[in-house]
Amino acid sequence: MADAQGKNDGSSEPDFRRMFESLPNQFIVVDPQRRVLAATDSFLAATGRVREDIVGRDILLVFPDNPDDPTANGTTVLRESLERVLVTRETDILPVQRYDMELADGSFEERYWQPLNAPVFNDDGEISCILHGAEDVTAKVLASKA
Repeated sequence: MADAQGKNDGSSEPDFRRMFESLPNQFIVVDPQRRVLAATDSFLAATGRVREDIVGRDILLVFPDNPDDPTANGTTVLRESLERVLVTRETDILPVQRYDMELADGSFEERYWQPLNAPVFNDDGEISCILHGAEDVTAKVLASKA
C-alpha cells in the first residue's frame, strides 16, 4: 500500500503518485485555489522546474508572463481557463498559446503550448483539483513560421 509520500510498502496496491509522476505527458495538478499539488517528471523537464520549488505555490506565480513582452497574456488565459473549469465543471481545451518560459538566469525563451484543464471530482461530486496538461508544441509552431 502507498503511504502519504506515495511510497509503496510492497503490497499489491499500485503506487499512483509514482505512476502519475512517471507519465510521459506534461501534467500538473492544482487545487481550486491554483496551488500546485503535483507534477509529472515530463512537465518538470519541459519547463525546467524542480518539484520542490513549485509544489504548494500558485501556478500563476510559478509560471509568470514574460515581462519583456507587452502582449504576454499567458497567466490571464490560464487563470480564466481554470475559473471556467470551476464554474462549468467541464474540461477546457485551449488553442495553442504562446507562453514563454523563464530560464534559470531570469531571461525568457519563446515557447508554445497546447493546454487543457480538466476537473477531478471527489466522492461528494465536488471538484477536488484540476489536471492541467500542456503539450510543448514549440518546434511545430516555429517550423510552420519558417
